[in-house]
Amino acid sequence: MVKGETVLVTQEYNLFDNQMRGETGIYLKTDLSTGKHLIYFPQVGEFGELLEIERINEGVVEEHNRDIVSRVRTLEYNADEKLRLELENKESD
Repeated sequence: MVKGETVLVTQEYNLFDNQMRGETGIYLKTDLSTGKHLIYFPQVGEFGELLEIERINEGVVEEHNRDIVSRVRTLEYNADEKLRLELENKESD
């Protein structure tokens, strides 16, 4: 799949009280460990992780999707941030 493709949700999926089955979203990436697809839903302004989607127009990225995906980045932690998170996790245990 190509980042930015429009996909159709084919599973029951509740996203903050919005039923997403039958809705379209924008494909971002697939988590290789879980097989879940990260999808952005502009109609509700939220992201979801789904297993069951259908490609609508394979390999085609519509113009309005390009703008959205150009602004989405994977969260990256620097060494200081990783250390801070590890310390917070240890304190909460």
